[in-house]
Amino acid sequence: MILARQLMERLTFLLPIIFGLCFVFLGRWLYLNPSKLFPGWGLLNPEHPRVKKISRVYATLLIFVGTFASVAATFALIPSVSGMALLALPAAVVAAWLLRPRVPQSEFSVAADGVKPGSQPLLTQRWKRNLAIAGGFAVVFGVVLFAVVSVTFRDSDVSRMAVAAAESNPIVQEKLGNPLKVGLLTSGSMEISGQSGHADLSLPVRGPKGKGTIYAVARKSGGLWKFESLDIAFEETKTRMTLLKESADPPNP
Repeated sequence: MILARQLMERLTFLLPIIFGLCFVFLGRWLYLNPSKLFPGWGLLNPEHPRVKKISRVYATLLIFVGTFASVAATFALIPSVSGMALLALPAAVVAAWLLRPRVPQSEFSVAADGVKPGSQPLLTQRWKRNLAIAGGFAVVFGVVLFAVVSVTFRDSDVSRMAVAAAESNPIVQEKLGNPLKVGLLTSGSMEISGQSGHADLSLPVRGPKGKGTIYAVARKSGGLWKFESLDIAFEETKTRMTLLKESADPPNP
């Protein structure tokens, strides 16, 4: 058991060294091949000198992280020498600078056809199409995310309690009718941590006679929700009234 424990302790220090060395070799390879590191999402030309500079910055960062992990783990294997861990950061900075490979001289020379490397365009030939595709994916992702959040708010306990309070109010029954249906464009914020939480929701509702919006602010304590404010605004009359005076908090589901 003692031997196995010592072996596990040694492995906990050896793994950072191994992974650190892998980061160093990966960073050196990417430094020599910057076009492999920075694809530019189909917008930026990976062969442009500025793009290559950004790529080499990322590659140098990989070398620094790998060197820092390896040096720190190596110093940790020497418990008899105190203060060695403090030298890991400056040692990693110096090592990252020295371990960077030399940039191929061909990048600074003029090509055989007389075209300088810096004359290459910064953007790719199809950057407009790629930008439109990326924008389309971003819009679809945003719509899906908004729909998921809205459905989550609509099906929450606070939303059900607010709608129940509105349906039981006689004035709401007269102006909107029963039952009330919650729309999809539910917005607001909700934070729940165990038995406590806070919610601030805006719920568009529709009834047989009209439309309105419920504004609910509630706080959860001891597993129970209690409204701090609960109002409803009627769309047709542009008026707003509170639901807390006419109706007490409905029972928690």
